[in-house]
Amino acid sequence: MNLDEVQASCREYLEETMSGDPAHDISHIKRVVQSALALTEVEGGNLAVTLPAAWLHDCVTVAKDSPLRKQASRLAADEAVRFLQSIDYPADLLPQIHHAIAAHSFSANIPAESIEARIVQDADRLEAIGAIGIA
Repeated sequence: MNLDEVQASCREYLEETMSGDPAHDISHIKRVVQSALALTEVEGGNLAVTLPAAWLHDCVTVAKDSPLRKQASRLAADEAVRFLQSIDYPADLLPQIHHAIAAHSFSANIPAESIEARIVQDADRLEAIGAIGIA
């Protein structure tokens, strides 16, 4: 499976499963993916990790007032790995993707321990800053 097929699978999965949270809609995801692609190229990260992690970083949405809110990125990481296993994504990349998704969230307070995790974290934060700046 090439990365174009992975992107198409991720996009299809998200369009079928995403909740109605406007802050984490498909447009947000696409902007994070675009930033992650650019950052991966500049920083020399592994696109096979950053691309699916960027697509799936918000695949589980937890309400802001939920007691599970601080676990949202871990829940998303778990679900992303489950989905990637279902499309036979290389198993050796799954722990790195899991970490990149789990560490992307500010509220989770998980240190980003790889360049790929920092790329996904930065891409998501750049998107948030841009959205706030526009508002």
